[in-house]
Amino acid sequence: MKFTKLDDKELLDVVKPLAEHTENSWNQKSYEGFCRFLYEGNPDGRLSEEEFNHQLEESYDTFGIHTIAELVVIHRNPENVIVIWKVDFEKRKELGLLMYRFIEHEGKALIDGCTYHA
Repeated sequence: MKFTKLDDKELLDVVKPLAEHTENSWNQKSYEGFCRFLYEGNPDGRLSEEEFNHQLEESYDTFGIHTIAELVVIHRNPENVIVIWKVDFEKRKELGLLMYRFIEHEGKALIDGCTYHA
């Protein structure tokens, strides 16, 4: 599967469940769940459990649960796809932006990075 060649609907059918799983794992404060679909090709770039917990401490009380909202844009690069959604926060009225970078590795779509901007 060359997922960078999929049309928008096909691509979202592949990658949105990965993002939803990752966001749900964040909401449940589950490090193992959060890392399940992360690409780990670069061990130095791997999210440590300590950093995961640090990020939770910094933002969970402020924003609460994250919920993926409407799609903003899909951007295709030769080796990855960036998908940006609006994100609802449990404890904040204003929406934020949720950005995921997906790559294909050994025939599977994986998350190569994710961040939110509030």
